[in-house]
Amino acid sequence: MQPCEHRGCTAAFAEQWNTWPNLVTAVRTIATVVAWAVAVTTGSGGWLLAALLCYWVGDIADGLLARLTHRETRTGAVLDVLADRLSVCLVVVSYVSTHPAAAVPATVFLGQFVVIDAYLTLAFARWSLLSPNYFGLVDTTVYRLNWSPPAKATNTGAVVLVWLLTGSPLAATVLAAVVLGVKSYSALRLTRLPTPPVLSGCAVLDVRAATN
Repeated sequence: MQPCEHRGCTAAFAEQWNTWPNLVTAVRTIATVVAWAVAVTTGSGGWLLAALLCYWVGDIADGLLARLTHRETRTGAVLDVLADRLSVCLVVVSYVSTHPAAAVPATVFLGQFVVIDAYLTLAFARWSLLSPNYFGLVDTTVYRLNWSPPAKATNTGAVVLVWLLTGSPLAATVLAAVVLGVKSYSALRLTRLPTPPVLSGCAVLDVRAATN
Protein backbone atom coordinates (compact mmCIF):
# COMPACT_ATOMS: atom_id res chain seq x y z
CA MET A 1 0.00 0.00 0.00
CA GLN A 2 1.14 3.52 -0.71
CA PRO A 3 1.95 5.90 2.18
CA CYS A 4 -0.99 8.00 3.34
CA GLU A 5 -1.31 10.84 5.84
CA HIS A 6 -5.11 11.00 5.87
CA ARG A 7 -6.84 9.69 8.97
CA GLY A 8 -9.55 7.26 7.97
CA CYS A 9 -7.70 5.60 5.12
CA THR A 10 -6.67 1.95 5.24
CA ALA A 11 -2.96 2.37 4.47
CA ALA A 12 -1.91 2.01 8.10
CA PHE A 13 -4.29 -0.32 9.89
CA ALA A 14 -4.54 -3.94 10.96
CA GLU A 15 -7.89 -5.55 10.22
CA GLN A 16 -9.03 -7.59 13.20
CA TRP A 17 -12.15 -8.81 14.97
CA ASN A 18 -11.02 -8.88 18.59
CA THR A 19 -11.12 -5.18 19.46
CA TRP A 20 -12.77 -3.41 22.36
CA PRO A 21 -15.10 -1.42 20.08
CA ASN A 22 -16.33 -4.65 18.47
CA LEU A 23 -16.91 -6.08 21.95
CA VAL A 24 -19.01 -3.02 22.81
CA THR A 25 -20.99 -3.55 19.59
CA ALA A 26 -21.65 -7.16 20.57
CA VAL A 27 -22.60 -6.31 24.16
CA ARG A 28 -24.93 -3.46 23.23
CA THR A 29 -26.64 -5.64 20.61
CA ILE A 30 -27.15 -8.49 23.08
CA ALA A 31 -28.44 -6.01 25.68
CA THR A 32 -30.87 -4.57 23.14
CA VAL A 33 -32.16 -8.01 22.17
CA VAL A 34 -32.55 -9.06 25.82
CA ALA A 35 -34.43 -5.87 26.73
CA TRP A 36 -36.61 -6.30 23.63
CA ALA A 37 -37.36 -9.93 24.55
CA VAL A 38 -38.41 -8.88 28.05
CA ALA A 39 -40.59 -6.13 26.58
CA VAL A 40 -42.32 -8.56 24.21
CA THR A 41 -42.82 -11.14 26.96
CA THR A 42 -44.15 -8.71 29.56
CA GLY A 43 -45.76 -6.12 27.29
CA SER A 44 -43.72 -3.46 29.07
CA GLY A 45 -43.21 -0.15 27.30
CA GLY A 46 -40.43 0.63 29.76
CA TRP A 47 -38.39 -2.36 28.65
CA LEU A 48 -38.91 -1.42 25.01
CA LEU A 49 -37.61 2.04 25.80
CA ALA A 50 -34.65 0.40 27.55
CA ALA A 51 -33.96 -1.58 24.36
CA LEU A 52 -33.97 1.66 22.35
CA LEU A 53 -31.61 3.31 24.82
CA CYS A 54 -29.24 0.31 24.73
CA TYR A 55 -29.06 0.74 20.97
CA TRP A 56 -28.60 4.50 21.01
CA VAL A 57 -26.07 4.69 23.86
CA GLY A 58 -24.16 1.64 22.62
CA ASP A 59 -24.06 2.93 19.06
CA ILE A 60 -22.45 6.15 20.26
CA ALA A 61 -20.09 4.32 22.61
CA ASP A 62 -18.61 1.80 20.18
CA GLY A 63 -17.88 4.43 17.53
CA LEU A 64 -16.41 6.87 20.05
CA LEU A 65 -14.24 4.16 21.60
CA ALA A 66 -12.97 3.09 18.18
CA ARG A 67 -11.92 6.62 17.30
CA LEU A 68 -10.35 7.43 20.68
CA THR A 69 -8.33 4.21 20.82
CA HIS A 70 -7.48 4.19 17.10
CA ARG A 71 -9.09 0.77 16.72
CA GLU A 72 -11.33 1.53 13.76
CA THR A 73 -11.61 -1.36 11.33
CA ARG A 74 -13.69 -2.08 8.25
CA THR A 75 -14.97 -5.22 10.00
CA GLY A 76 -16.17 -3.13 12.91
CA ALA A 77 -17.91 -0.69 10.60
CA VAL A 78 -19.84 -3.49 8.90
CA LEU A 79 -20.74 -5.12 12.23
CA ASP A 80 -22.03 -1.76 13.44
CA VAL A 81 -24.29 -1.41 10.39
CA LEU A 82 -25.74 -4.89 10.85
CA ALA A 83 -26.24 -4.43 14.60
CA ASP A 84 -28.00 -1.11 14.05
CA ARG A 85 -30.51 -2.59 11.59
CA LEU A 86 -31.29 -5.55 13.82
CA SER A 87 -31.79 -3.37 16.89
CA VAL A 88 -33.92 -0.73 15.18
CA CYS A 89 -36.14 -3.26 13.41
CA LEU A 90 -36.86 -5.14 16.63
CA VAL A 91 -37.78 -2.01 18.55
CA VAL A 92 -39.79 -0.24 15.83
CA VAL A 93 -41.78 -3.28 14.69
CA SER A 94 -42.64 -4.19 18.29
CA TYR A 95 -43.71 -0.62 19.01
CA VAL A 96 -45.93 -0.46 15.94
CA SER A 97 -47.62 -3.74 16.92
CA THR A 98 -49.04 -1.98 19.98
CA HIS A 99 -49.28 1.53 18.48
CA PRO A 100 -50.77 1.06 14.98
CA ALA A 101 -51.06 4.83 14.47
CA ALA A 102 -47.27 4.84 14.04
CA ALA A 103 -47.38 2.35 11.16
CA VAL A 104 -47.05 4.83 8.28
CA PRO A 105 -44.10 6.90 9.58
CA ALA A 106 -42.45 3.70 10.83
CA THR A 107 -42.75 2.10 7.39
CA VAL A 108 -41.21 5.11 5.65
CA PHE A 109 -38.46 5.30 8.26
CA LEU A 110 -37.59 1.59 8.14
CA GLY A 111 -37.66 1.59 4.35
CA GLN A 112 -34.98 4.26 4.10
CA PHE A 113 -32.96 3.04 7.11
CA VAL A 114 -32.84 -0.67 6.32
CA VAL A 115 -32.47 -0.39 2.54
CA ILE A 116 -31.20 2.98 1.28
CA ASP A 117 -29.20 4.03 4.32
CA ALA A 118 -27.62 0.56 4.57
CA TYR A 119 -26.59 0.82 0.91
CA LEU A 120 -25.08 4.25 1.52
CA THR A 121 -23.29 3.25 4.69
CA LEU A 122 -21.71 0.10 3.27
CA ALA A 123 -20.56 1.89 0.12
CA PHE A 124 -17.43 3.14 1.92
CA ALA A 125 -15.84 -0.25 1.16
CA ARG A 126 -15.50 0.77 -2.51
CA TRP A 127 -12.68 3.10 -1.46
CA SER A 128 -9.75 2.77 0.94
CA LEU A 129 -11.79 4.00 3.90
CA LEU A 130 -12.07 2.59 7.40
CA SER A 131 -15.68 3.68 7.76
CA PRO A 132 -18.30 6.07 6.32
CA ASN A 133 -17.24 8.62 8.96
CA TYR A 134 -14.40 9.55 6.60
CA PHE A 135 -16.42 9.70 3.40
CA GLY A 136 -15.56 13.38 3.13
CA LEU A 137 -12.28 12.24 1.55
CA VAL A 138 -14.35 10.90 -1.36
CA ASP A 139 -17.34 13.26 -1.61
CA THR A 140 -18.05 16.10 0.80
CA THR A 141 -21.73 16.47 -0.16
CA VAL A 142 -22.63 12.83 0.52
CA TYR A 143 -20.65 13.00 3.76
CA ARG A 144 -22.36 16.15 5.01
CA LEU A 145 -25.82 14.83 4.21
CA ASN A 146 -25.28 11.50 5.92
CA TRP A 147 -22.40 11.28 8.40
CA SER A 148 -21.61 14.76 9.64
CA PRO A 149 -22.71 15.17 13.29
CA PRO A 150 -25.88 17.16 12.41
CA ALA A 151 -26.80 14.65 9.70
CA LYS A 152 -26.36 11.68 12.04
CA ALA A 153 -28.54 13.30 14.68
CA THR A 154 -31.27 14.05 12.13
CA ASN A 155 -31.14 10.83 10.18
CA THR A 156 -31.19 8.36 13.06
CA GLY A 157 -33.15 9.99 15.84
CA ALA A 158 -35.25 12.88 14.58
CA VAL A 159 -38.26 10.85 13.42
CA VAL A 160 -38.41 8.90 16.67
CA LEU A 161 -38.12 12.04 18.77
CA VAL A 162 -40.82 13.87 16.78
CA TRP A 163 -43.16 10.94 17.25
CA LEU A 164 -42.48 10.63 20.98
CA LEU A 165 -42.79 14.39 21.58
CA THR A 166 -45.82 15.15 19.39
CA GLY A 167 -47.56 11.82 18.80
CA SER A 168 -48.46 13.19 15.38
CA PRO A 169 -48.42 10.62 12.55
CA LEU A 170 -48.44 13.44 10.00
CA ALA A 171 -45.44 15.27 11.45
CA ALA A 172 -43.45 12.07 11.83
CA THR A 173 -44.35 10.92 8.30
CA VAL A 174 -43.41 14.25 6.74
CA LEU A 175 -40.03 14.23 8.49
CA ALA A 176 -39.45 10.58 7.55
CA ALA A 177 -40.25 11.46 3.92
CA VAL A 178 -37.78 14.36 4.01
CA VAL A 179 -35.06 12.04 5.32
CA LEU A 180 -36.02 9.51 2.62
CA GLY A 181 -35.60 12.23 0.00
CA VAL A 182 -32.15 13.16 1.30
CA LYS A 183 -31.10 9.51 1.34
CA SER A 184 -32.43 8.93 -2.16
CA TYR A 185 -30.56 11.95 -3.50
CA SER A 186 -27.39 10.75 -1.75
CA ALA A 187 -27.78 7.27 -3.22
CA LEU A 188 -28.23 8.71 -6.71
CA ARG A 189 -25.16 10.89 -6.29
CA LEU A 190 -23.22 7.90 -4.99
CA THR A 191 -24.01 5.83 -8.07
CA ARG A 192 -22.40 8.54 -10.21
CA LEU A 193 -19.11 8.56 -8.31
CA PRO A 194 -16.32 6.79 -10.21
CA THR A 195 -14.69 3.98 -8.27
CA PRO A 196 -11.05 2.89 -8.53
CA PRO A 197 -10.20 -0.41 -10.22
CA VAL A 198 -7.74 -1.22 -7.41
CA LEU A 199 -7.66 0.10 -3.84
CA SER A 200 -4.43 1.95 -3.10
CA GLY A 201 -4.77 2.25 0.66
CA CYS A 202 -5.48 5.98 0.37
CA ALA A 203 -8.98 7.17 -0.46
CA VAL A 204 -7.67 10.41 -1.95
CA LEU A 205 -5.45 8.47 -4.34
CA ASP A 206 -8.38 6.17 -5.12
CA VAL A 207 -10.45 9.17 -6.19
CA ARG A 208 -7.64 10.51 -8.36
CA ALA A 209 -7.11 7.14 -10.00
CA ALA A 210 -10.82 6.77 -10.72
CA THR A 211 -11.17 10.22 -12.29
CA ASN A 212 -8.00 10.16 -14.39
